[in-house]
Amino acid sequence: MPLTTAPDELRSAICTTPTSFATAPARPVAVADARQVSEAEAAEAVARYRLNGFALVQFTPEECGEDTVEHLAQALELGEPFVPPLYTKAGYASPRVSSISAPEVQEDSRHPHFETTVGQDLHCDGTLQDIGVIKSAVLLCCSQGAEGGESFVFNAHAAFAELLDTDPAAARALTSPGVLVRRATFNGSDEANRGPAFAVIGDRLVCRYCVDATDRWETSAVDDPVAAGRGLEFLRSARQEGSPYSLRFTLAEGQAIVMDNTRISHGRSKYRDGPGRRRRLLRSLHLRHPGGG
Repeated sequence: MPLTTAPDELRSAICTTPTSFATAPARPVAVADARQVSEAEAAEAVARYRLNGFALVQFTPEECGEDTVEHLAQALELGEPFVPPLYTKAGYASPRVSSISAPEVQEDSRHPHFETTVGQDLHCDGTLQDIGVIKSAVLLCCSQGAEGGESFVFNAHAAFAELLDTDPAAARALTSPGVLVRRATFNGSDEANRGPAFAVIGDRLVCRYCVDATDRWETSAVDDPVAAGRGLEFLRSARQEGSPYSLRFTLAEGQAIVMDNTRISHGRSKYRDGPGRRRRLLRSLHLRHPGGG
């Protein structure tokens, strides 16, 4: 019999880390020196992250590189970058800070998202890690392509809070183990992770709303498949452009986003590179929230 989380426990966990996009500042936190993020700059980024589920940070584009990501992570007390075991199998060696950029000449063995120009639907990072393991992610834009490459984020935490208020049975169904199946398609792996899409860990609500090409929802794995279907339809509507739970923007060169991988989902639109215009982002994953949480 699949187990679900009681509504009262879910409500209490939601109140621990309420999340709103409505108060997200239009301007990013400006960092004067990429080599030394000040205490005031870090504190502002942490405050925004806690309130909004993400924070935008602006560096001077000419200073951007792997060191920039690591300096930011250190200033925010994120701990060392985490490299998923998937990226170290079969002799593949992944750096602590990954590069996301399509090569000029495509190859058959490329990463399905890091090395292509295709869009990527909403997801949380850490395909094979259990829900809540990877707590935060940093994406730094070093350069943008000629066209496209828009970023979008979805406030799954707040959307789920509304679902719990309006349809507790539907919300509860999405906490069932096995309702979400995530499968790896990289580095020769076909491993899968099955788990809930929402869970209470400690005193926090942890979210893992994923609808990318490699994700699958198994409503038949829950006690009330009809309720689970209602929950997914509600979230599908809540994620649409124009919803208070959805934001879209294009990361400017030198701009980084620090995301709460346990509260929001993110994705990107497809893009096109051009002469002298190649999109390149740097990414690191972390097992802590900013402020060492």
